[in-house]
Amino acid sequence: MYCSSCWWSDEWDGTEYAIDYDPSRPFLAQVKELTSKTPWQALEIAYLTLTNSDYVNAVAHMKNCYLTFWADYCENVFYSTFLNDLKDSLDCYRMEKSELCYESIGCHKCYRTFFSEECDSCTDVWFSRNCAGCTNCFGCINMRNKNYCIFNEQYSREDYFKKLEEFQLSSRTSLLEMRKRVYVFWNEYPRRSYSGNSLNVNVSGDYIYESRNARDAYMATGAENSRFVQFLSITPTRDSYDYSGWGNGAEQIYESAVVGEGANNVKFSDECWPDTLDVEYSIYAIASKHIFGCVNLKRKSYCILNKQYSREDFEALREQVITHMNEMPHIDSQGRAYRYGDFFPIEMSPFGYNASSAQETFPLSREEAKIRGYKWKLPEPGDYTITIPSDHIPDSAGEIPANVIQEVLGCAHGGKCAESCSLAFRVTQSELDFYHRMQLPLPNLCPNCRHYRRTAQRNPLRLWDGACQCAGAASRDMVYTNTINHFHGTEHCPNTFQTSYSPERKEIVYCEACYNAEVV
Repeated sequence: MYCSSCWWSDEWDGTEYAIDYDPSRPFLAQVKELTSKTPWQALEIAYLTLTNSDYVNAVAHMKNCYLTFWADYCENVFYSTFLNDLKDSLDCYRMEKSELCYESIGCHKCYRTFFSEECDSCTDVWFSRNCAGCTNCFGCINMRNKNYCIFNEQYSREDYFKKLEEFQLSSRTSLLEMRKRVYVFWNEYPRRSYSGNSLNVNVSGDYIYESRNARDAYMATGAENSRFVQFLSITPTRDSYDYSGWGNGAEQIYESAVVGEGANNVKFSDECWPDTLDVEYSIYAIASKHIFGCVNLKRKSYCILNKQYSREDFEALREQVITHMNEMPHIDSQGRAYRYGDFFPIEMSPFGYNASSAQETFPLSREEAKIRGYKWKLPEPGDYTITIPSDHIPDSAGEIPANVIQEVLGCAHGGKCAESCSLAFRVTQSELDFYHRMQLPLPNLCPNCRHYRRTAQRNPLRLWDGACQCAGAASRDMVYTNTINHFHGTEHCPNTFQTSYSPERKEIVYCEACYNAEVV
């Protein structure tokens, strides 16, 4: 394991660890051997693009960020995940081109947005969902271009701010009670069959933005002519299939993960970026082209198992290796065969299942993971003493002690949750400055538990067959009464769709036509 500075240096390029191709052994076993020979960087970062951002991972182009993950082009951001161009914000998830936000999820081009979800181009909005172009709104849902509204009711400017004072938003107790109240209120209004914006053409899946011809996509921005793609945080991604993360000019990516920033024609590979071309079965190939089965290789071309070849020899040996992979597949410990066209065996992952983002999306117990052949990471004991127990953390923003950055705060969950609770946490000076600036109280949960609370609001990576629940404007037994007549009049809407809202959930789910009729 190398520190990031040493790993990114020009003192080595990976060819020093080259091995000769051995046709008597499965090829993926030789790639696995290479993973144990080559140096790995301690963090998954584009180190040369970071400024004062030492405690981050899966990031690039960052400045003054702390405990922030899967993010690009951010500045002064803390405890946040899956971001693109976020500034001066804290405890956020799935945010893009926004500033001064707190505890918000899935917001785009927002400013001073707090405890809100799926909002677009909003300013000074609290506890709101699916709002666009709104300013000074509180507890609202499905509002467009509104000002001074509280729980979807219009107020005068004076009465609006007077009401906000009554809510006591500087108290953590008041904020937690308000969170419960708005969740109940939001469920009284219809939701679109999928989450995303209206700038999509011919898409299916969930959390899709500005995409075209993207089918079975999930958390994808700027996907085009692609299918089975997930976690694409930066536009564009084109002509890709079975691909997880992260876009930014990626094209023709197949069966690969964490590939982006100018990558083109990458197959069966992991962590190949930036500007990679014609890459197969490689891991951490940096700015490399025309390579096969390479690991921790930097700025090289025509390499197999990190060994340099001429173009002609490379192309001939590549064909030989593909034939070999089909005739002598790799067999893992579970007896599964891996031929050319299959992704790497899971046993080649250096990470425990519970220490990866897979646990957030497809949670397993330790026993279930072991049965499937996955590694498991045991918790590491911490060397600290809690100086402020969770029940002694001040409730109000005005009660935050001046020396709190020197204290160790106890998490209210105390490890009695399934959220990778760290039991204790500290407050940094930059974080404290944000709380003071926004007049917000200290949290009483550790960063891990706060993150899991946000991801719990995310719909699952699964689709169900659904039918529009709009029963017609004149129906008396409707849970929600439409504000205008829809195309189907008083009859029940005939539209069906696939949705990430399972049938047993309580939300009212509309097709896009009925939803747009209500909110646009």
